[in-house]
Amino acid sequence: MDMSVPKMHAEAGFEVDESTPSLRISGFFCLLFGLLSFVSTMGRPMLVFPLIAFVLGAVALRRFDGPTPVGIRAAMIGLVLAAGFGMCGLMLPWLKTRTLAKQAELFSRYYMEVIALEQDEFAMELNKEHFNRFPETMSLKEHYHADQQAYQRLVEFRDNSIHKTIRSRGVDAEWVLERPIRIYYSYQREHAEVIWMDPTGQASMKIRMVLDYRVDPDGQGQWHVASATPLSQAYVAEAVL
Repeated sequence: MDMSVPKMHAEAGFEVDESTPSLRISGFFCLLFGLLSFVSTMGRPMLVFPLIAFVLGAVALRRFDGPTPVGIRAAMIGLVLAAGFGMCGLMLPWLKTRTLAKQAELFSRYYMEVIALEQDEFAMELNKEHFNRFPETMSLKEHYHADQQAYQRLVEFRDNSIHKTIRSRGVDAEWVLERPIRIYYSYQREHAEVIWMDPTGQASMKIRMVLDYRVDPDGQGQWHVASATPLSQAYVAEAVL
């Protein structure tokens, strides 16, 4: 009777004759880290899990002679999982930034249209965070004209140089983005820096808007215009926070 004598092996600890498949534990660890790669969708630092899976997969799939080692299939599955989750981890932040930038563009453009239409009471609501806005059924004109302090705020809003510029350009002004919208994270929320210019008006006049984004208790994203200033007066604090 022919009996195989175990021999030392680099990964499995021992090996038998050439007809017995070897065991590659790295393949099973690759599968484990491939499964754990789902956390990469929670943030870029978690991409370390698919990276580890790729390294282990490369070790498990190294060249071999004889029967296919045990663990090769596990490594292949782990690599597929790591690639899929890793791609999601890379793409989701980009898609989120792109979506927020588009929303910020539409919201800020709508804000300028409302001012150009001289609906300043409604525009002032867009300056507020969603939980501070008046109910939709409320007559804003009656409120701002009935309350002295509220009316004073309305007058100051109308006298703002930026708002005067927007009104003077009119509804048909061809506002265009001066540069790509910048989305950044500060004070535990997203912000958008939107810079508009009117190529048909004063070339030197550029409007810098800072929009804040927050998700309400219903899971809906809410924007508000935190500031609107000439670009020359823009502060740089947000860029270094």
